[in-house]
Amino acid sequence: MSPEPTVEQLIAAARAGATGDDELALLDAVIAVTKDLSSHADEAVDQVVRQVRAAGHSWTVIGERLGVSRQAARQRYADRVERIREAAATGSVIHGRDLESSLSSALAAARADGLAEAGTEHLLLGLLTDGVAAATLEQLGATRDKIREASHRLFEHPTDWPGGGVPVFSAEAEAALAAARQLANERTPDCAPIIVNTPQLLAVIATNPGSRARRVLNHLGVDVADIKRLLHCYINVPRTPFGRRSRRGRGGKKQRDRCSFCGHPRSEERRLVAGPDVWICAECVALCAEMLAQPADGGV
Repeated sequence: MSPEPTVEQLIAAARAGATGDDELALLDAVIAVTKDLSSHADEAVDQVVRQVRAAGHSWTVIGERLGVSRQAARQRYADRVERIREAAATGSVIHGRDLESSLSSALAAARADGLAEAGTEHLLLGLLTDGVAAATLEQLGATRDKIREASHRLFEHPTDWPGGGVPVFSAEAEAALAAARQLANERTPDCAPIIVNTPQLLAVIATNPGSRARRVLNHLGVDVADIKRLLHCYINVPRTPFGRRSRRGRGGKKQRDRCSFCGHPRSEERRLVAGPDVWICAECVALCAEMLAQPADGGV
């Protein structure tokens, strides 16, 4: 499974290809970029529609860009745009669709194991369902069968569970989810809604040396440093008023230019492309191009 680009990467790619500097040109570009993608595509369009509405454009104009009527555009996006606006205003956290699917799969895995609670080892199983975390684990050889076998070897499982009721998340799993939300909060620009996806949850459970998930990964010989390296571009974005790295340190000294996606500084080996108050390195450009070149699920 190839990793899908994040909402921020989709919008960045659309901004790079936009034919103008206004919000409507960005909306045209993001529609073009996301038309063959799933998962984060709707979130990207939702966020840009919110920007277009904030700029004072009507649902009629938005509908024309989307190829639908004013009424259809409003019916499709009004509630979702309002939800994003409220989340940004209140600081509340939205679960991405890849995370929601993973959590549902984790509870199903706990039920299949005959457990009343889903632990972080079940979160690890659930993360193989969809998104960047699934691609990361698969790339490192952590398959569903291997994780399940290691979990059964490391932890006790009842053999006489009656099978009634719905499992809930264990205290350790709930703490991991809370930590993932906090990580998303710390790494999300102040002007954007806080959306937690699978990379944050995988980073949390993999780097906690005492978690059951970490014990499973150790048992499988998965190097946590490799997980951190593969997730770096998705979670290492410091929170600033506009999601940009400050170029001035103490005393007004100019800081080294850094990639706004992965955070690495400019060097002779790492060239940076400049945008409006933003930078992107050649490696992140190549990564975005590779992900956007991949066909959507089902080969559509």
